[in-house]
Amino acid sequence: MPILDQAQIDQLAERRGTNSHVLLWVVARERTSGADQAIGFWTGDDHRSFQIGAETRLYYGAGNVIDVAPVVAGVGLKVRHFRVSLTAATDEVRTLLRDYDPRLAPVEVHVAPMDIDTGGPLGTPKRMIKGTVNKLPEEVGAKGTQNKLEMTITSNALALTRALPLLRSNEELQRRLSTARGREYADVAGEWITQWGVS
Repeated sequence: MPILDQAQIDQLAERRGTNSHVLLWVVARERTSGADQAIGFWTGDDHRSFQIGAETRLYYGAGNVIDVAPVVAGVGLKVRHFRVSLTAATDEVRTLLRDYDPRLAPVEVHVAPMDIDTGGPLGTPKRMIKGTVNKLPEEVGAKGTQNKLEMTITSNALALTRALPLLRSNEELQRRLSTARGREYADVAGEWITQWGVS
């Protein structure tokens, strides 16, 4: 469970209601240069900078373009899957899809409580999800409607389900059967760069 700031606790104690926005931060590889590029979206109407830890991040206002199911925080090692829906209506969303390679890109989802009276940020945003992009298919809309993207985020607990490469290496297989070549490129296969979503 996230630890709330005192200002957030005071507003909740007043029982006048709540107001919060969702912040989506993706660090994807640029297709042309291969450098990591970060891009952020939030459910507000205009672009805004938020202080996340020691870093100030710019989030593009996506308004009703971004749709996130209610985020439920949990403790434990269970692999969780989250869905975030986007429409390709803004230039920034098209940039994420066309110019960046979002495959297995690190993702963070924060919830930013807002002041009911002023509409400004109330304390620091709280991280609710940390994971990687598992899928980002583009669903082509009917004539006259926008294309839709549904990003599936897998929590970082997925890394704990992977087998140790020491027991699945080429050397281990050669020791058991010297003519086997099934894992000959197992140590470098993860380093191959494949273009995702480009034909």
